[in-house]
Amino acid sequence: MSEDIYAKPDLTKKVRFQADEKKDRNTDVGDNNDKVVIYDNYRAEGSSPPKSQDNTTEEQQQTATSVSVSSEKRTLLRVAVAVFLGLLCLLLLAAISGIIILIQVKNNLNVARNQLLVDNHNLTRERDKLESINRNLTQKTIQLEDKINLLNTINNNLTTERDELQKYIEKTCCPANWMKFSRSCYLISTTMANWDGSKAFCESHDAQLVIISSFEEQRFISSFDLNFWIGLTDKEEEGEWIWVNGTAAYTKYWRTNQPDNARGSEDCAQILKGYSVTENWNDIPCIQVFNFVCEKMLQ
Repeated sequence: MSEDIYAKPDLTKKVRFQADEKKDRNTDVGDNNDKVVIYDNYRAEGSSPPKSQDNTTEEQQQTATSVSVSSEKRTLLRVAVAVFLGLLCLLLLAAISGIIILIQVKNNLNVARNQLLVDNHNLTRERDKLESINRNLTQKTIQLEDKINLLNTINNNLTTERDELQKYIEKTCCPANWMKFSRSCYLISTTMANWDGSKAFCESHDAQLVIISSFEEQRFISSFDLNFWIGLTDKEEEGEWIWVNGTAAYTKYWRTNQPDNARGSEDCAQILKGYSVTENWNDIPCIQVFNFVCEKMLQ
């Protein structure tokens, strides 16, 4: 069937067309013979085709060309649309990726901001605690300073009272192991030394070798029943007996025939036990060793 449709028409044959045709497509041949039109389609070989036939062919060619051009345009349009859609998809994908990245960055920033807020809150609490501790320490420091000032005042008062008491004791009392007589304190040495050593020992105890300034004191000193140095010497000038405080000896209690400066070297005085209170001084070389008596004057 398809071969018959696309077969090349035979233009040498005549074709009969009926003018009128009934609706049931049955033609009354007998009645309609006059209305039959016969077209001569015969064309001799080698002759040119009819004009009408040529026009139909050109139109068909133009239509085919137009269809071909339209098909190429549609193909190009499809390609352009496909490329545009691809680029648009890429742009959308990039935009979506950028949005996702921005959302992630924003989320990270929010997390970091929240963490910073938490850290700032914690640091603020710690700062407040430290400020409170510092205020408490400052108050305690002020209180301690007040107490220190009060203690310093008390200490100063006690020091003043101590000094006054010490002065009173020095005026009225003797140190331990010292004996009081009249307005002086006396210490009998437990060791022996030469005259210069004895003098230095007494001075190291804020005292001096005993100075006899009255008969009562002479009698008190003589009661010790010892041979001991007294603070009297004529080392500066022979025969000029001077006490260690620089005063001259006017009242003297020398033994008979004393001082005699035997062998020219007896420049220091001592009290000898066993002699009369009024005559028991003796001059003797200063290098010899004896006990000694120190005297501290009470104020």
